[in-house]
Amino acid sequence: MQQPIGTMVATCLENVYVALLTTLPGVTVAMIQSRVDRIKLALTTRLYLSEDATEVADVRRFLELIKLRPFEMRILRLIPVDMNLPVGLLSLCITYLIVLAQFHG
Repeated sequence: MQQPIGTMVATCLENVYVALLTTLPGVTVAMIQSRVDRIKLALTTRLYLSEDATEVADVRRFLELIKLRPFEMRILRLIPVDMNLPVGLLSLCITYLIVLAQFHG
């Protein structure tokens, strides 16, 4: 029995939607990390171009703080959220599908 084309299109769109939902946190974190890197670059530039000793000290302290506490996002303080998260989820799903297929067959 052949499925109607509308059902297949709906299934494909639903799969794309789920794939986008799993990749969205990684993309968002990558964008935030890019912004953090741009801020660090701007502060470093300001550090070397500034003539004011107080401003230099403040910028140094802030850059030191950023170095000690870098930006990262984790789920339950265990799983890092980055661009590798969707690949890891896909790998996990495929592994369990293989295990299930071996027990079923």
